Amino acid sequence: MNLPIHIALVPYDVEIPAQEITKVAAALSKQVERDFGPIWNRYATVDAFVRLEDVPIDYWPIIAMRNVEGAAGYHEDNDGQPFAVIEFEKENWSLTASHELLEMIADPFGRRMRAGNLPDQVISLGIQPARVKYLVEVCDPCEAEEFSYTINGIMVSDFYTPHFFDPVSAAGVRYSFSGAIDAPRKVLDGGYLSWHDVNSNDWFQLRMFPDEFSNKVPHVINLSEKTVFEKIRSTTNLRSAVDHVTHPQKFKKAKPESEKMKTARVYESTFLEEQEVRASNLKNQISKMVSEAVESKNS
Repeated sequence: MNLPIHIALVPYDVEIPAQEITKVAAALSKQVERDFGPIWNRYATVDAFVRLEDVPIDYWPIIAMRNVEGAAGYHEDNDGQPFAVIEFEKENWSLTASHELLEMIADPFGRRMRAGNLPDQVISLGIQPARVKYLVEVCDPCEAEEFSYTINGIMVSDFYTPHFFDPVSAAGVRYSFSGAIDAPRKVLDGGYLSWHDVNSNDWFQLRMFPDEFSNKVPHVINLSEKTVFEKIRSTTNLRSAVDHVTHPQKFKKAKPESEKMKTARVYESTFLEEQEVRASNLKNQISKMVSEAVESKNS
């Protein structure tokens, strides 16, 4: 029996209603149990807390706050235990929380790797075919809002499956939960993929978004040469270093008017109405049970 993983969803220095944190935590818990766990054989509990001081010491926190800047993403505490920091954005912070949660469960210590051939998107840029080692970050290639889905009206992240690293495409194979990724090692618009070239000993990244280095999509950058990746990596783990040099370039504010956000709000509104009806029915039933019990006692 494996030791259970306990995740805490908690705000820090930002006002988030307890009702909202609880709803998001419930959706993330369902995502792990129903969607992610059976595919990756990795499970965790997800609980909501209103203060960091309330989080038990054996929980791995996902901390929602404002003005995160370069601190966004994966980290380790003084004991080498994982925690994540996410930017609280009223419209879609659950999407980022889901992203960090799934990657924390898949690779708790930020250094899990898998070998594979360079993707066709990279070869098409004139880069020679090679076999490299990929950092396992299950949400990065499909992290954009347009590939998300909803649970109980809460927006959550798509994620790739273990087949993502297959050598060739095959009919009927699921490469991401939503099916948006339709081939091994394919990166969708707004996503990215990081790998280590064992020959040069450099780290590279395929980016499907424009940045300070190029407006072309896709493009590949050498993280070892063009960023502070190697400096950060010398003091922490791989995933934390990748997050540090990618998130400031990548994260964009969600557009509340997007179709995904509109759909999520419709679903959430519908679920809230249904929950209110159920709560009302339960209250009436409980009231009736108590009244009947009192009458029976007095008769």
